[in-house]
Amino acid sequence: MKSAERGQDLMPLITYTRKFAALIAGGVALWRCLELLQATTKDPLLAAANADLTLRVCERDETLSAAMGAHPECFSLTYVAFVHAGEIGGVLDETLADLADWMEQEQSSAEHLRDRILLARIAAKALGEAAIPEDERELQAKVDAARRAQRVASFCRLFERCLTAGVPLKLALTTAAEVLGDEVVDQVEHAAGRLDDNDPIAPVLERVAVLQPVVADMVRIGEETGSLADMLRKAAQFVDAEAAYLLHQAAGAL
Repeated sequence: MKSAERGQDLMPLITYTRKFAALIAGGVALWRCLELLQATTKDPLLAAANADLTLRVCERDETLSAAMGAHPECFSLTYVAFVHAGEIGGVLDETLADLADWMEQEQSSAEHLRDRILLARIAAKALGEAAIPEDERELQAKVDAARRAQRVASFCRLFERCLTAGVPLKLALTTAAEVLGDEVVDQVEHAAGRLDDNDPIAPVLERVAVLQPVVADMVRIGEETGSLADMLRKAAQFVDAEAAYLLHQAAGAL
């Protein structure tokens, strides 16, 4: 189980995340959550990571997101960014639940694609053909584009989640940008740092190349109408639909 973005079996991490969300939502202290997770986690890689989380959080006073960032073999960039946003906004239980939902969708998409690839290879072998490498490269390009779109949707969802939790606008923006990678975070922090409190955010997003234009457009509408969180939610839904379409195209090409 390498990371939540590599198409491998996510069920151990999904189960871990759902239990974590339920414990936090139930008011259980973080140290106790980690203790209970240690006792109930069967996956050896996750169990080892959780033991180190307990050490880092409870004895070294690290944040949960920082401790998870030390274990990319279990917790992806997206996972850590969601946890960080939950810590800042005081909604860790909700962002963990969001993560579990997202990973379940990821698991379902990955399994569907693997099945289609396997069937295509079986058919090619039966016909005495090669494994259609050119088609597979095209497939991989579509899958990569879908993954990028999913990250953009995660950015919108994290931005909305932080704003709804009352996180100041600039901090919400830079926290959400973490899901897009360090280079984008630096770019966004630099641009946002030059804004006054009443300056619009949309022009900053227009200059972030990895974001679809629809994100800046929706943010602009949200800022003009006073419904920024709602528009970010709609942008996430739009980009999620685009990612689903790309994955559908990829599967249909086989």
